[in-house]
Amino acid sequence: MSMSRLPAWVAGFAFFFAFDCNATEGWYRDPALHGDTVVFTAEGDLWRVPAQGGLAQRLTTHPAEEAQAALSPDGRTLAFVASYDGAPEVYAMPLAGGPPKRLSFENARVWVQGFAPDGRVVYASEATVGPSWMRVLRLVDPLSGLTETLPLADAREAAFDAEAGLLYFTRFGLAVTHDNARDYAGGAAAQLWRWRLGSREEAEQLQPAGIREPQRPLLGAEGLVLLGEHAGRVNLWRWSGQGAAEALTRHADFDVRRPSLHGGRVVYQHGADLRLLDLVTGSDARIPITLSSDLVQSRERQLGEPLKHLQSASLAADGSRVVLTARGRAVVAGLEQLRRVEIAAPDRARLREAVLSGDGRHVLAITDLEGSSEIWRFPADGSGGGEALTRGGDSHRFRLYPSPDGRLLAHTDKAGRLFVLDLESGRDREIDHGEFARDDAYAEVNWSPDGRHLAVIRVDSARLVNQLVLIEVSTGRRATLSSDRYPVVSAAFSRDRAFLYFLASRSYASSVPGPWGDRNTGPFFDRRNRLYALALDPEARFPFAPASELDPPPAETNAAGDDAKGKTRTAPASSALQWEGLAERLFEAPLPPGNYSQLAADDKRLYFLDRDSAPNSQAALRTLAIGNAPPKPETFATGLAGYALSGEGKHLLLLKAKGESGGIGDVLIVEAGAKAPEDLSRAAVRLGDWRLSNAPREEWAQMFDDAWRMHREFSFDPTMRGVDWDALRARFAPLLPRVQDRIELDDLLAQMIAEVGLLHSQIRPGEYRVAPDAPVPAALGAQIGADAEGLFIEHIYRSDPELPSERGPLAQPGVDARVGDRLLAVNGRALRTRAELAQALVNQAAQQVLLELKRGSAATHRTVVLPVRLDREAALRYSDWVEGRRTRVQADSNGRVGYLHLRAMGPQDIASFARDFYAQFDREGLIIDVRRNRGGNIDSWIIEKLLRRAWAFWQPPRGAPYTNMQQTFRGHLVVLADALTYSDGETFAAGVKALQLGPVIGTRTAGAGIWLSDRNRLVDGGTARIAEFGQFEVGSGRWLIEGRGVAPDIEVDNPPYASFMGADAQLDAALAHLQQRLREAPLPTLQAQPIPPRGAHGHDGSR
Repeated sequence: MSMSRLPAWVAGFAFFFAFDCNATEGWYRDPALHGDTVVFTAEGDLWRVPAQGGLAQRLTTHPAEEAQAALSPDGRTLAFVASYDGAPEVYAMPLAGGPPKRLSFENARVWVQGFAPDGRVVYASEATVGPSWMRVLRLVDPLSGLTETLPLADAREAAFDAEAGLLYFTRFGLAVTHDNARDYAGGAAAQLWRWRLGSREEAEQLQPAGIREPQRPLLGAEGLVLLGEHAGRVNLWRWSGQGAAEALTRHADFDVRRPSLHGGRVVYQHGADLRLLDLVTGSDARIPITLSSDLVQSRERQLGEPLKHLQSASLAADGSRVVLTARGRAVVAGLEQLRRVEIAAPDRARLREAVLSGDGRHVLAITDLEGSSEIWRFPADGSGGGEALTRGGDSHRFRLYPSPDGRLLAHTDKAGRLFVLDLESGRDREIDHGEFARDDAYAEVNWSPDGRHLAVIRVDSARLVNQLVLIEVSTGRRATLSSDRYPVVSAAFSRDRAFLYFLASRSYASSVPGPWGDRNTGPFFDRRNRLYALALDPEARFPFAPASELDPPPAETNAAGDDAKGKTRTAPASSALQWEGLAERLFEAPLPPGNYSQLAADDKRLYFLDRDSAPNSQAALRTLAIGNAPPKPETFATGLAGYALSGEGKHLLLLKAKGESGGIGDVLIVEAGAKAPEDLSRAAVRLGDWRLSNAPREEWAQMFDDAWRMHREFSFDPTMRGVDWDALRARFAPLLPRVQDRIELDDLLAQMIAEVGLLHSQIRPGEYRVAPDAPVPAALGAQIGADAEGLFIEHIYRSDPELPSERGPLAQPGVDARVGDRLLAVNGRALRTRAELAQALVNQAAQQVLLELKRGSAATHRTVVLPVRLDREAALRYSDWVEGRRTRVQADSNGRVGYLHLRAMGPQDIASFARDFYAQFDREGLIIDVRRNRGGNIDSWIIEKLLRRAWAFWQPPRGAPYTNMQQTFRGHLVVLADALTYSDGETFAAGVKALQLGPVIGTRTAGAGIWLSDRNRLVDGGTARIAEFGQFEVGSGRWLIEGRGVAPDIEVDNPPYASFMGADAQLDAALAHLQQRLREAPLPTLQAQPIPPRGAHGHDGSR
């Protein structure tokens, strides 16, 4: 019977049935196995499927991701991690269905590890007092909610041998630092340990022979099964407890990931699939799974607030419109009711650095189709497709610079080259590639008004200081117009082509008057930049020169029609550039120095940004009239993130900064002048109703291509360490259609970039799906315990006692809370469980909260506190650990030894160093602790201070002596490092060793030795990080640190049980070493000899 003859309702049913059966293959990860049931994560939700495969059943639908599933010993309960309440926590739900129940209240990152034999959920947590990346294992009863912490520092995965009473667990591993690498041999490699449950003895480290990185231990009747790396691939292994491990899988294409064992079978992730291994028969087969899903996360959508994704903004030559590049798309917009035009880009294309052509008819942009950066031209009216203007790009192209007449387009690339593309003929010429140019070589590229010359700012010597270079476009003739003594910041041609103005850092007036004073780190040179001009035409008179009797009559000078008083002739319209002697025709404008940048010029005035020296400060746009009247810079606009002057010099594009986030608020187009118009209501580009059309599946494909391409083009090693990068793409690209959400794309990228075998290979998240109504959790800055009687304060986190603002909520002055107090109520709501406390503190961060406390047999009392957000709570746990070390060193050394810890190597950490180092520079010994240091870039600042040596001192008639090289540390130094000392923390430790400043005590560091910039952002803001800049040893040229780490001079480990119980063997070793050194080489006292009588002279320094 044909479909047309069926009743209408039957036909409709048949169509529905056919549509429903069109199931799809997804991306399957985090599997859990029990009996014949497999639970896994796909599309951010939990699913179940029979072990033999088939159509999976969705178990959860919340917008927040559910992952890390584990099934209880009886197979009836499912545990997992989700962020339902704003932070990742452990939840449990019946496998048959039902509402999830929150089991953990850590207010920190957690990872489900499985179930203990007694039915408790096992999870790892960072909610512990300690440095970064510290974890502990906890067990929680799904029924009572009671929690037990296993006394093993840094334990993160667990397998229980119930009969023998043993726990197998792992410490460290690249999963802790979120790296993705191969053939790793650094200090952070995973370690396998064994501990007798309930014992007070130390755990025993195990080493299965033949594999690296033993992880994910699983125990069954078949013995210990675990993951291990061999020959650059992670597979499943079985180990008897002695000798070599036995390979259970031998995959050579994709790693085995997150296995789960039950009943003699193991389910695991392999690429995008799940496989089932029978440990008895050895059969290993892919589980054929399909999903019946609406694929909502791949549905085309409209993105609001596109300015959050703004990558570039360029003003049309006539100032009428602006082209904005955001989220890989380009839009042309103008004022009032001008039509907003979205540029029709090819599928899977990401547009970058879009600019309008000189005549406004086209948009020019960089796109990266087919694996190379090329320049495309698109109709500016949004019609039709685009065309490629370049082919065969062999390097990442950075920026585009259209000429004033629109005929030519200058562009730069990562190989340090400058090209000029003739938009009519299509000819693309390399016109500059300096000997010392590197990477993103061109800080600025500026066209002369007639389009005949380019003024570029780039490095032109081995000193790596930006210099001003003038290039003749037609011939390629060039001249370097500034030396490498002072960096050039910005440049602009005068509109009459008579002068080339530029800003250079040539003013050095220290705001610190001398070397004395607390925490004097040296001179600070703020407001360095001055305004200069080079006379391109030797006959031109410098317009800022004071008037003199030789000046022409005023009537002859007023070419612009302005009041001629105080004005002087600049140059005739036919100004001719003369190369000979150009660098010597240098003038300085009478403008006070400042933090100026982004210079531009019209026919009447100069424009430039000025800003405070504070990091991330917003800029003000200043103007300076061109003439010899007393200079008076005017403020055109404030609160800017950037600006641009149109090609005709009559309009300005203003990008208003949005708060402290660094984002863009309003986009304005205004007439150029001394000051902005008072009424800006009609100056805003119409963007309020702008929405970006976004097709996730196309965008994911583009991001995959982009990540692959940028790894090739940004890598520190052009050979990709011998990896066939094209073949690698061919291996992973077929998995791309399986991706159904953004997190799965990151899983794919992580597997791909791991093949390079380098650290600094984290995947930084992009736009993950989040619950729109997710609450914001808050905390009290304390460990809150729970027992049969309710809640109590177990520990209040410590911080610097002299910095009240750094204290946690319960440690603030006037808050009457102590360890042991019972917490009875919050805001009048009675509490007995952690769940009730978490609910009471939701959305209460920085809000006054009333606590009701009871202390012993005393009457209850009330106190008001301000809860903190979870990032602040984590900082308090860290500060508590630091205060514990500091107090211990102070007590054990009787104040002779100082201690400071550096959490990372960033701006906040140099502030921490200044606060702590200068408070202890006069100690006889000093411990600088970089254990768990997360890296940054300030190692040279710190090492410089440690290299200072005092050679003399002053002895006042009264008071204590003090040295020259003020506040120099003169004592003995020790540096503490461990397996998770990372990146610049390792560079610091390596520098201390190389310069023989003191011994490094602890364990081998992680081995993240190649530096990076994180410039390679994907279109939605995520990053597949790329190691870009290798470190090499002066003298030998040896490659340093990467993959191996820094070896300590004195190796001391902090074992798991003793460390959890409060011991710190590494700190003890540091103290013992310094005490020995102080006995062997005590610090010389500053004792002045008696002053001899007149006639005797001071020592002349001879030996």
